[in-house]
Amino acid sequence: MAATDALRRRGPWLALLALMLAVVSWFAFAPVQFDDGDLPLDKGRHLVAFGALAWVAVQAFAPATRGRAVAWRIAAALLAYGVFIELVQSLIPGREASAWDVLADALGIGLGLLAARVFSVVR
Repeated sequence: MAATDALRRRGPWLALLALMLAVVSWFAFAPVQFDDGDLPLDKGRHLVAFGALAWVAVQAFAPATRGRAVAWRIAAALLAYGVFIELVQSLIPGREASAWDVLADALGIGLGLLAARVFSVVR
């Protein structure tokens, strides 16, 4: 019964996380550059996207683990995803990889984890 309750609480967060990853992937891997040339705006989008991903991932996974180690795993997984995005973008014509994007992703992840610690919805 407890496992069913936990899945019932986590299920919507897991679905939201999957949807967000799909949307971010679509924008990241589309052959069209969605950059309007405004550098702060581009990095801001990375920061917000990865911050939101981190926050939602904590809501989905932290209640099941009840430990701080989950934050490090989420951070590592999302950072690896950000690096993966940049590597794939380097292979897509019209797109380019950027270490600055990975840095913006990392800052977003950190802010998202901090926000989850302060404003967690799921306990």
